[in-house]
Amino acid sequence: MSVMNPDDPASFRHCEVNNLNGIRIHFVDENPSSGKVLLLLHGFPDLWFVSKGYRVIAPDLRGYGSTSSPEDHHVYGHKTVSDDLVALLDYLKIPKVTVLAHDWGGSVGWRFAQFYPKRTLAIAVFCTPYSPPNKEYIPLEDIVKRVPNFRYQLRLSSPDCDKELDADPEQFLMRMLRPCNDGVGPMYDADKDSIIQGRPKVARTKALSERQLKYYVDQYQKTGFHGPLNWYRTTKVRFEESKANLFSLPFFRLRLDLNPIINLPAMMVTASRDVALPPRMAVGMDKFIPKLEIHNVEDAGHWVLWEKPRESLYAFDLPHDHVMGLYHRQHWLCKAGAVKVESKGETAGTKDVAI
Repeated sequence: MSVMNPDDPASFRHCEVNNLNGIRIHFVDENPSSGKVLLLLHGFPDLWFVSKGYRVIAPDLRGYGSTSSPEDHHVYGHKTVSDDLVALLDYLKIPKVTVLAHDWGGSVGWRFAQFYPKRTLAIAVFCTPYSPPNKEYIPLEDIVKRVPNFRYQLRLSSPDCDKELDADPEQFLMRMLRPCNDGVGPMYDADKDSIIQGRPKVARTKALSERQLKYYVDQYQKTGFHGPLNWYRTTKVRFEESKANLFSLPFFRLRLDLNPIINLPAMMVTASRDVALPPRMAVGMDKFIPKLEIHNVEDAGHWVLWEKPRESLYAFDLPHDHVMGLYHRQHWLCKAGAVKVESKGETAGTKDVAI
């Protein structure tokens, strides 16, 4: 395993593979000699960790970093992203993984375990509760009526939000990437229908180094926000995916709804001060995940792994001394030194949840 410095993206082992499920995928691959594999799935910025003794695969998901960023939001559904991950695992000849995920990555992680249960040993998700596929399509506008704290998603899904965030990535990232005890007000101003436009400037939190901030800003200035924001435009796509499972049998093909039950060892870790995804939203998950454990981290917000790494890892019974920090916030990659591979309130069940 390479010597990883959370403040230096170049210290990680970076790889890129072309033509996997039709796109280029960038990923970090640490400790590749280990047979025990963790698949880390990030959200809209996120953070990750590496445990000694495990091989860790941490891809930039579709739309982020050096992974391809298709224009059309219809190709950002959870089934498509799960197919990306399976293509990557097939390329790496990894039969099964334990999934660790957060934020949008958590939403994908739960569906990955449903679409590909035979590729999943276990799953652990931070903050994002599981919700079974809806029986009827519920537009995002109606979801927001039921869950008012999701109103910001309407703004992030709007066509002109790309331009707002592209105009000043630094201000957006400085407002977004903050521990809960260093807040500067809500991410979204409902009165102005704005994330950053027309709002007071904020300073960088001391919890985020200048080097980290510069890296994120540089990446978004190169790629823009269109790809990441496309994830917020997939409510109907995700619903339709759950209704279009095709199973091939010897003489015919059978179309079935996605099974809402996950019969795998699973862990849900909530954060007591997560405003976007409060712990109450995990109530009822055990009805659909029989082997579920739930843990809560006190005095932590949405960036629980960043704010409370020791307490977060304790839930996995991993000694803190045996855990190294991989601050894989959103897309911890670096062109320099990259390995280029040329190959071709609610309770669970009320809505399709993601931050």
